[in-house]
Amino acid sequence: MSKRPLVSIILPTYNRASILGVCVESVLNQLYTSWELLISDDCSTDNTEDVIKHYMTRDSRIKGIINEHNLGLPRNRNKALSAAAGQLVFFIEDDLVLHQDCLERLVSTYSSLEIHDIVIVPRLIENTDPDEEAVRHNIPFYVNRFTGEIFNNYGMDSGSVLEVNMGHACCLYPRDQLQGIGGYEEKAYKGTYCREESDLNMRLINKGFKFYFQPAAVADHNRVSTGGCRLSGRLRQTYYYARNHIVFLLRNFGIRSTYMTPCFLIVLSRRILINNFF
Repeated sequence: MSKRPLVSIILPTYNRASILGVCVESVLNQLYTSWELLISDDCSTDNTEDVIKHYMTRDSRIKGIINEHNLGLPRNRNKALSAAAGQLVFFIEDDLVLHQDCLERLVSTYSSLEIHDIVIVPRLIENTDPDEEAVRHNIPFYVNRFTGEIFNNYGMDSGSVLEVNMGHACCLYPRDQLQGIGGYEEKAYKGTYCREESDLNMRLINKGFKFYFQPAAVADHNRVSTGGCRLSGRLRQTYYYARNHIVFLLRNFGIRSTYMTPCFLIVLSRRILINNFF
């Protein structure tokens, strides 16, 4: 692989015209310049298309994909993936702001490890609290072996590159292998599409891929409550979290899902009762 491979940055978006430009500007400001940005608009009803067209006129590396019908997040990502020309693919989100050296550090880490079947995971500094389970174990990701739940502490600084057992939704992947497994599962996950990225990562893990957390590659994840896949109401959010997680267990853990599913439901029910979730 070239020392400066082309990176296809894939940015799905939906009804986030008000914040999309901040994300795109952070891509334009990257020290690493061998990239293309594929912005895939999932049939927004605001002026997202106008924002995309504006940036396409500013930089020829920016390409717009405008869907005539709402495809949902997994299919929207896959559509952009099918158009990607880069050797590497970096998925980002429209409420993400990359630090100037983020892409440079991701690519250099990928190249320095000299292993083909790897995924590089950037550090995400979020405006929400990390999960207590991951903080308690002092790791970026903690996967509960009884429930299969994934607890995140993306913002921790491990001080050096660290092998981890999972990645989040904004990782650097080799394109060929990603396309080889068919990209994201398009039909299994609904509503918030929670766990669709975990499903993708687990399928790669089951093929022998290793995930490496690079804390020096930083992005600010300023989560917003509207647009995208955000659904209003705790009841709906909890329903889709439970539904999609059970689907995730059944698809990826084989016979272990027979005990993981009831364990998950018991733990989730207890959590709802204790926190008066609804």
